Amino acid sequence: MLAPEKFLSLIMMGLVGFVALCVATFSARYLKGDRKQAAFYLNLTGMVAAVFIMVSADHLLLFLVAWGASNLFLVRLMLHKSCWGAAKASAHLALKNFSLGFFFLGAALLIFYWATGESSLRTLLKSPIETPWLIAGTLFILLAAMTQSSLWPFHSWLISSLNSPTPVSAIMHAGLINGGGILLARFAPLLFQT
Repeated sequence: MLAPEKFLSLIMMGLVGFVALCVATFSARYLKGDRKQAAFYLNLTGMVAAVFIMVSADHLLLFLVAWGASNLFLVRLMLHKSCWGAAKASAHLALKNFSLGFFFLGAALLIFYWATGESSLRTLLKSPIETPWLIAGTLFILLAAMTQSSLWPFHSWLISSLNSPTPVSAIMHAGLINGGGILLARFAPLLFQT
């Protein structure tokens, strides 16, 4: 029988894979004749691979790197039409937002590592953490989730992303914006300790 966290990872990977397949299928028609179609698919594949690693990673550093990589691939997808000034501005705004989220997540993971000495997420989630460190780390987790999920006051990047090509908008709205939910699901045992 699968451990609950493995089962959750498999469900998340299935959902992410399904959304990516739908977007890739739609993109085949939408991007027909686009000179940068291969680059689009490389960035989409890189983003999906990074999300797969993120939802299955047990090591804190690997989780953080996968989180950052998925966001960087999304920014590259937003720049697919780099000749569009609005797309460049949107990608720049998203990069600033994602960098802030990366900082929040990095701070949370550093706090949790410092408080427990554990780099394994599975072990960390079962470790007792003193209340001040638990509250601080949880706050940073929530802020990171808010930046990813485009919740106020971190919502402007998603609004400006309407300048991106339709397949990019689809993967953002149906996929990567749910990264905040994935983050909260992975760290739910700690969130419920507070």
